[in-house]
Amino acid sequence: MPAAMLFPRLLLASFMAFFLANCAFAATLPDIELQALKDIAKTLGKTNWNFSVDPCSGESGWFSHPNGLFENSVNCSSGTTPHVVSIVLKVQNLTGTLPSELVRLPYLQNIDLSLNYLSGSIPAEWGSMQLVNISLVGNRLTGLIPKEMGNISTLQYFTVEFNQLSGPLPPELGDLTHIENLHLTSNNFTGELPTTFARLTSLQDFRIGDNQFTGRIPSFIQNWTNLTKLVIQASGLMGPIPNISALARLDDLRISDLNGTDQAFPTLIGTAMTTLDLSFNKLTGSIPNASNLASTTYIFLTGNLLTGNIPSWMLERQKFM
Repeated sequence: MPAAMLFPRLLLASFMAFFLANCAFAATLPDIELQALKDIAKTLGKTNWNFSVDPCSGESGWFSHPNGLFENSVNCSSGTTPHVVSIVLKVQNLTGTLPSELVRLPYLQNIDLSLNYLSGSIPAEWGSMQLVNISLVGNRLTGLIPKEMGNISTLQYFTVEFNQLSGPLPPELGDLTHIENLHLTSNNFTGELPTTFARLTSLQDFRIGDNQFTGRIPSFIQNWTNLTKLVIQASGLMGPIPNISALARLDDLRISDLNGTDQAFPTLIGTAMTTLDLSFNKLTGSIPNASNLASTTYIFLTGNLLTGNIPSWMLERQKFM
């Protein structure tokens, strides 16, 4: 091809590449999501988002690196059309309510509004979303957990500790078969743990202390073979503690202040953990000579009715209280 014809074609190709690159660089959040963020800010009481710049720009007001517990960030997906995928507003002194407008962010996966002053209830509308993480720790939330939350098949982390939520747990939460962390500590939950929870076999971290549950600790916790941490302290539940020897991955077991009558020391064969707290459970009999617990770092057995000698493996390590 003659050089005279080749040069214009190369020039055109360079121009097109430059044009497309600048279009990609200039891609901004769709108007429908931008308006959703404005409405979300109003509902939350978030007053310092700077809407004069694109929320996906990473500029001031839209993104900050975590500083202690404080975090203020909106993250977007990459590509020619960015979408909001994460909102983290921790320790922001937010005094509003939880925004139902989140449903207008169809690509949102992570919402973390921990350690604020948010009140009201969890919106049932969130049940139509494809969220992976919901963290609402340390607010002033009230009411029931909506049964619609069980529709979020993608949910892996649901943490609502240290609020004022109440009522029985909806059986529909048993449909969250991908849930790994379920933290319900320090609320006012009542009733028995739903039998549908037997299906939560992906659970790794389950915490329900400081509540008003009733009934016994269900034996189906033996199904949670991926569990690494189990916290049932002052939950309102009764003993006995089920056989949990099948929970081979359990590293941190804290079951204390159980209601009910005396009970035998639970079977812990097969587990090897760093922390074991079985305080104030009216445990009777002697402490078993469990060699699998020889590497346990912290052991708390205060407030029981144990008799007999302290096993040698505990005396040698001096890690019991």
